Amino acid sequence: MERGAILEGVREVFAEQLKIHGVTEDTHLLRDLKLDSIQQLTLVVELENRFRVAFGDGDEAGIEKVGDVVELLARRLSGPPPPFGLRRGSPKLGEGGS
Repeated sequence: MERGAILEGVREVFAEQLKIHGVTEDTHLLRDLKLDSIQQLTLVVELENRFRVAFGDGDEAGIEKVGDVVELLARRLSGPPPPFGLRRGSPKLGEGGS
């Protein structure tokens, strides 16, 4: 997926889920948008759902602007998916059901 399409999808998540319009790649998530913890969580979950990716521990490092989010999504979308047993919410290998 190209960067412009990712940015458009991120803008749609902001508009539809957080009612925030007009974000650019230079928009600072905390300073400009003043996202509280619930809004931040909503953003992460909705981006994961929209783009069908899973963010991992440490992915938040260096994320300050919308452009950083776009870059992280671009990396996630271009790489291989995580192993089935390691996806968020899935039981770890050797754990689970029956």
